[in-house]
Order: sequence, then C-alpha cells, then structure tokens
Amino acid sequence: MFEKPTYEELERRVKRYSSLIDKMKNLSLWHLLWMCIVASEIITAIIVSIMSTILKGRVTYDYLITGAVASFIVSGFVVSMILFFIKQLRETEEALRKSEERTEAIQQSIQSGMLVIDIETHEIIEANQAAAAMFGVEREEIIGSVCHQFVCPTEQGACPITDKGQHEDNAERVMLNKDGEKIPIIKNATRITLDGRECLLESFVDITEHKQVEEALRKSEAKIVRYKKMESLGLLAGGVAHDLNNVLSGIVSYPELILMGLPEDSKFRKPIETIMESGNRAAAIVEDLLTFARGVATIKEPLNLNNLVNGYLHSPEFNKLKQFHPTVTFKTNLDTELFNIGGSHINIRKVVMNLVSNAVEAIDGSGNVTISTKNRYVDRPLRGYDDVNIGEYAILAVSDDGLGISSDDLERIFEPFYTKKVMGRSGTGLGLAVTWNVVQDHKGYIGVTTDENGTTFELFFPITREKISDKDLAITIEDFKGDGETILVVDDVESQRDISCKMLETFGYKTKAVSSGEEAVEYLKENTVDLILLDMIMDPGINGRETYERIIKIHPNQKAIIVSGFAETDDVKKIQKLGAGKYIKKPLTLEKLGPVIKEELGKLRFQIDMHG
Repeated sequence: MFEKPTYEELERRVKRYSSLIDKMKNLSLWHLLWMCIVASEIITAIIVSIMSTILKGRVTYDYLITGAVASFIVSGFVVSMILFFIKQLRETEEALRKSEERTEAIQQSIQSGMLVIDIETHEIIEANQAAAAMFGVEREEIIGSVCHQFVCPTEQGACPITDKGQHEDNAERVMLNKDGEKIPIIKNATRITLDGRECLLESFVDITEHKQVEEALRKSEAKIVRYKKMESLGLLAGGVAHDLNNVLSGIVSYPELILMGLPEDSKFRKPIETIMESGNRAAAIVEDLLTFARGVATIKEPLNLNNLVNGYLHSPEFNKLKQFHPTVTFKTNLDTELFNIGGSHINIRKVVMNLVSNAVEAIDGSGNVTISTKNRYVDRPLRGYDDVNIGEYAILAVSDDGLGISSDDLERIFEPFYTKKVMGRSGTGLGLAVTWNVVQDHKGYIGVTTDENGTTFELFFPITREKISDKDLAITIEDFKGDGETILVVDDVESQRDISCKMLETFGYKTKAVSSGEEAVEYLKENTVDLILLDMIMDPGINGRETYERIIKIHPNQKAIIVSGFAETDDVKKIQKLGAGKYIKKPLTLEKLGPVIKEELGKLRFQIDMHG
C-alpha cells in the first residue's frame, strides 16, 4: 500500500514535471493513441533492422514474425508506461488543485483577520476575507499595501518583531478601517518561511464589543460602589435626622401652642415667632438629611412641573438668589402641554431650587440659566449617567453656560457633602445628593451633559394621567375640632408624648400616652380608643409596625396615624396595607395634625354609619 502524498510532496512532483505537463496535459486520447502507434512502428523498424544486421541480411519469415512480436511487446510496454505517467501527472495536478481550493476555503472561512506580510518590505502579500471585511475594503486593495496602513498605525513602521527583535507579538493593538476609525484588536504575529521568503503570519480579532462590555461593567461596578456609599451615609444621616427631629419638636411645636394663648400685643410674641421660625429652618435642613437618607415616606400626589417652576420663580428664595447674582439672566422654555407627574411637591420644589442655585454658581461673571420642561416617550433604553428605561416621562432640564464639570468631579457630584461651594455662604453641600435621592424615590432618572460651554441636568419623571385636585389649603383650628374622641399616643420620647397630647387636646380630643409598643398592646387588651397616634421607631422594644400587627389581632378595625421623624418606606407601606392611615413627619404642627386626624376619624364614623 502506498502512503497518501502530502501537500508538499504533491507540489514537488508538479514542479519536477511541470514542463512535461504543460506540453501534454492538453492532448486528447486520440492524439495519445496515434503517438503510441507511431512509437510502436518506430520500435518495430528498429528491432527488424537490428535483427537484420545480426543475421547479415538473412531475414526469414520466422525472424520477422518474432521481431514484430518483440517490437509489439516492447512498444506496448513503453506506451503503457507513457499512459501511466500521464495519468499520474493528471491525478497529481488535480489533487494539488483540490488541496489549494480546500486550503483557500479554510482560510477564507476563518473569522479572524489573517495577513501574510513580507518581513523586509512590510508588504502584505496575502489576506483573507475576514481581514478585508474588518478593514472595510476589497482583498485586492489590501494586497501590495504596507501593513501599517491598516494594522498598528501608532507604531509608525516600528514592527515589534522586525524592528524590536521579538520572535512573536501577542498583544492588544489598533487597526484602522477605511474611514480612519481606530478599532482595538488582539493580534498574534509569528515568523514563517514561504517560498524561501521570510514572512510574518498575523491573525487578529476585533475586541470593540469586549471593550464595550468591560466599560459597561466598570460603570456598573462604579454605580454599585456609589449606591453602597450613599446607602451607608444615608443610614447615618437618617439616624441623625431622626434624633434631631425629636429635639426640634419642642422648638417648633411648643411655640405654636404658646402663641395661641398670647394676645396680639404681647411683647413675647415676636421672640417666640423668631424661635419658631428658626426651628422651621432647622427642620428644613433635617428634611434634606431625610430626603438624602431616602428613609422618609413621602406622600405623592398629581402635580405639574410647570407649576412648581413658576412657583419657585416667584418665591423669596429666588428673589434672594437674583440679588446675589445680578449678572445672570434667567430664561424659561416650558411645554404648555406638559403631562402631570406623581410626586412630592415639597421635595421636587427643593430639587428645582437646588439645580437653579447650582447653575447660577457655575457661571463666572455674566451668563444664562435656562429652565425648561418637555414630554418625552423613550422607546428604547437610553445610556448615560443614569440608564433610562422605556416609558413616558415629563422632563425638567436646567442648563447653564458656565465652565462645565470636570470628569473627576462628574464622578462624585451626587455624593453628599462633596461640594465646590464657598463654606458658610452656599449651603450644606447636600443639594445634588438630595436631588439624586428625590429622583430615585420618584422612580426617575438623571441625565448630565457637560463640556466647556456649560452643563445641563435632565430629570426624567414618570408621567401620570391623574388630575390635580383643587382643594383649599387654608385651615383654622375650628375647622378640625373633635368631639371628645379618645386618642392613644404611643412614643418612646417623653417630650414627644407631651407635645402630641397638648396639640390633640387643643383640638378637643381626649388623650392617653404610653412609652412603648408593648405598653400600647397591654393597654388595649382592657381598653378601646378611637385612634392611635403611633411612632414608627421606638427603642428599646418593638417598632410601630409590629405594634400595629399585634393591636389589630385584638381590635381588627383599629384606626391609626403613623408618626415619625424617620421611617423605612417598606415598613410604612406594610403598616398602611394592614389598615393604618396617613403618615405625618415630625416635627408635628397643628396644620399637619388637624386635617389628618379629622380625616381618619371621619372614615371611622362612615364605617359606623354604614354598619348601623
């Protein structure tokens, strides 16, 4: 059995007999037979001549017959050898052709780009289809070009192998496509010898998608770190805010009760009003901490961003801002067909105020601040500082033509207490942290674009098709007087219990106070009350949610109002699902407390009327 020849052996055979193949490969079978007959006649004549010479002319019939037979045998053998040789040549050539086609098919089917480059001239002498597709040109345009025209342009002809003495190159490089765009690749190059010619065989793959995935992962990891950092600081801020609100209750609530008993001309009225105003300002700062902590439960209702913007532009805070920055021009571009959103009026108004204030302070000298609103339907996710999901949004945008935000600062602008503001003049440094948390709490998104020509903050709020109610907010104490109903105050802080009871008694309610959830449960085993004023966080002991869960096992329809300076949103939602009413945030005021108590007791009376 003969072994199957290799590709190299086939190539050597073809080269050895190439001249003969060129002469004979186009001959037909009839031509070959004619050549064999002629060869046979020539051989017969030669044999007869030789025999005649040997026999000195005495050629007999038998000799002629013998010579003819011998010549036929010899010529047949020669012809057979010729035919066999020609057949072998044709089979060899066909095998070589198929081998070349198979090699070409394999080369062109490889998804990696492949180049063969002359080491001396850096000329590309072969390229596959994948390389041509990656460069965006035809294969014919690559062949004969210098390799640095397409691959490793930044090396400027200094090949790592030919000029730097490396045996191979396996590294991340750059290639250029026909548009001059730089595309990252992983390239492998090694030395080969081709037809006695020193060459480089290079293979490479486009890693653009891999780079994009890496960048997305990096941003995702950075966001997770930022979220965890904000969460940790939020827990700290929330704890501080809770304690401060308990302290501020005495400063905000007591002056209100005292003022109710003072005559209009009392000399103590002005100082007490100042104390109350200072307490309210402190409470506003604590509100920022609570908003940042995102643990405060905010009541959301239909509202319109245009109304919020116009309300702020006519506020004392905005007038004060204009006085400090007289060279800044304010412009508005508000969409008159803007959809409503479901949100917290107080928190979003604070966001508008923070963004406008930051925009003004970003301008050095004179400049413009533009506040705009618009509707937008996002039909595919947007990738930016925040990734915006598909949906309908009302967008609030605040732009300035200041110097922009540096890339280092952009990574940290929403961190609490990270600020470029002047200490003692420009606030606490919580403005953008509060903005970020408000937007998150409203299930919205933030977009930030910035360059040397200015910065734009875009806030995406999900729309609602609910209408804004036309309720009158002007109230008096008489509007919310009770009928002697009994209210149980549950709070772990003594001063809070005292304040709450005094305010409830002002409305004409009877009160009972306990210092823990456990005490409340024990009291209600033997007694009934019309309403519970329930603190959410009490330490030590069970919290407000667990307290209410135990109470409704005793009195299934027990009404309650949630009160806290800080409450986890999930806990608030859970207790409200169990039947509790609205949430009131400390410090308490008569204006906050009266309407909510009246509304909840009204529900109780309605139920009594319905069931007889």
